Amino acid sequence: MQEAKLSTRLASARLKYLGMADRFAALVPPRLASFANSIAADGKEWAASIENEAPDFRERVNHEWYMPCAHQGLFAARDPQFLIAVSNTEAKRPNTSWWARVALQTEWDLAGTGAELGVTGCGWRHPEFVMLSTDGNLIVQGTQGQAWTDIVCLREAHRSPPFREMGVKLTKDKSIPEETRDAVDRWLKATAPG
Repeated sequence: MQEAKLSTRLASARLKYLGMADRFAALVPPRLASFANSIAADGKEWAASIENEAPDFRERVNHEWYMPCAHQGLFAARDPQFLIAVSNTEAKRPNTSWWARVALQTEWDLAGTGAELGVTGCGWRHPEFVMLSTDGNLIVQGTQGQAWTDIVCLREAHRSPPFREMGVKLTKDKSIPEETRDAVDRWLKATAPG
């Protein structure tokens, strides 16, 4: 995806594009971050579930996303910047993703317009996204299942043994693009305890 097109799509979802994060930074890669909803995190997680058929689904998803993100540290109220996973424009292989830095603007809509445009989902009222705080300490994932949409916040994933073990598994999986495996390995080494 070209950056100009990405910027336009993000702007339509009321997310201001501020550039791609350094692809060699020791950030948890989106591929690994997408496991946030399946890791037991010993109380370092927060989750909400919204019934897909709820008449106020879009408003509830937007609300259930914003409240914990503002309080758990995805962004600061005065400077609402965070990272969102997007297709990696510089990847050697397709189906890889990396982080775009964005700022939340007024009248944003993750579950409606953002999802419809493929920025925060795969169709109107079908949110799917992975986000990361700029300091790398909070992962936020939105996933829609058959009956419920879950929003999960995972704090300090680097301190979670099960999450780190998942990262080690990914580095050994040859079906995953090499640049993704390298990014996971870089993150594991940079966040290694002691």
